[in-house]
Amino acid sequence: MNTYLLTWSPKKWRWTDLSKRIGEIKKNGFCLSDWSCGNNKSIARGDRLFLLRQGEEPRGIVGAGWAESEPFEEIHWRAEKARAGRTTMYLNVRWETLLNPESESIFPREWLNEGALSKVNWNTQISGISIRSEAADRLEERWESFLENRENEFSLFSNTSTD
Repeated sequence: MNTYLLTWSPKKWRWTDLSKRIGEIKKNGFCLSDWSCGNNKSIARGDRLFLLRQGEEPRGIVGAGWAESEPFEEIHWRAEKARAGRTTMYLNVRWETLLNPESESIFPREWLNEGALSKVNWNTQISGISIRSEAADRLEERWESFLENRENEFSLFSNTSTD
């Protein structure tokens, strides 16, 4: 299994059904969607995927999941490129976690500058870059810890009594 970075910039694409997708994950444990993987044709079914929000703050990791398909070519997601007949590569993604950066905390971009993680080009403009195993292992550890701490904070908050 390999690990790849997918990217999302709200300046370039407004994610209008993000709340719906998060609701699907809460209900079913996952949601399925297509996502652009740039020009990458190497991603295989079962590869690990992380989603990085770029551009405007807050920036950082907002999702994780698994490749459900091999990359396939379709019309480009940007309207002006689609009108010009341009295409890009997509894959089916099984998201296990998606976070809404407008209403909840995300894994901050600055945390990606430490240790093995600092060797990844987090400023890439291209979706679908490979994350080397040492950095991928560290990212997975940090991501799991981040999610666990979020759940503990929520659990503590929701269990507080107002007696």
